Amino acid sequence: MTDYKAIFDGVESTLINLGSKTAHPDKIRKNLDWFKHVEHAVFTDADYYSTLVWVTFYSGFRAATVNARMESIRSHFPDYETVAGYDDAKVERIAQDAGMIRNRRKIQACVNNAKTFRHIVQKHGSFRKYLESFGPAESFENLMVLKEELDYRFYGLGQITTYHFLTDIGFPVLKPDRVICRIFKRLGLIESDEHLLKAIVHGKRFSQATGHPIRYIDIVFVAYGQVRSDDFGITRGICLEHDPSCNLCGVRNYCSYAPRAPKDGF
Repeated sequence: MTDYKAIFDGVESTLINLGSKTAHPDKIRKNLDWFKHVEHAVFTDADYYSTLVWVTFYSGFRAATVNARMESIRSHFPDYETVAGYDDAKVERIAQDAGMIRNRRKIQACVNNAKTFRHIVQKHGSFRKYLESFGPAESFENLMVLKEELDYRFYGLGQITTYHFLTDIGFPVLKPDRVICRIFKRLGLIESDEHLLKAIVHGKRFSQATGHPIRYIDIVFVAYGQVRSDDFGITRGICLEHDPSCNLCGVRNYCSYAPRAPKDGF
């Protein structure tokens, strides 16, 4: 039987211990604790659209690449009402901005999504009411129906990206991206990177075993396996795709990849 709490505690403590070498532990915990409250946060229509924009640009790009251009993204996509009025000429001007991620497909997706978003708000009164109309809090099945609806309605959302959006707006799912799936696969929880739903189920089990919200489960594993997580003092990820730091890993005894590394302590 999988000891979800022991695994998560090992990942979390390793993350904080290693991060503390370059950042103060109180700062790391403060930055991590923010993710414990996303599930109960109150989102406005502006918040939902901004999150949709960020997620659209993050898809397929490294977080650092998007973060470096966040100011330009904000300036071009300030709110859904403004963006819904953009025409082809405006899209072209945005695509010529050297400070932007000049991907026309993503830029156009944000414009199209603003128009869809405006229509939904006009019909339902708010985007939150639209989300709640699916009864996602009543069952996991209803949440998956909402996920499919978002896939269908919005450009730039797909298998993984929609989960990312749902995660960031406080719904109880993690985003089964390549980092999460890599770690879960090495831990023997999933057999393939394509087992997205299975990864989500294991995320829920980590949440149940630890008492932490899934958004917190998600960020801890992501910080553990992405290239760097400056907010948590991690200048080099631990469970990387290539050359992972298995000798530093706090859960190597649970991992199929770990035998390549020494078995003694840090």
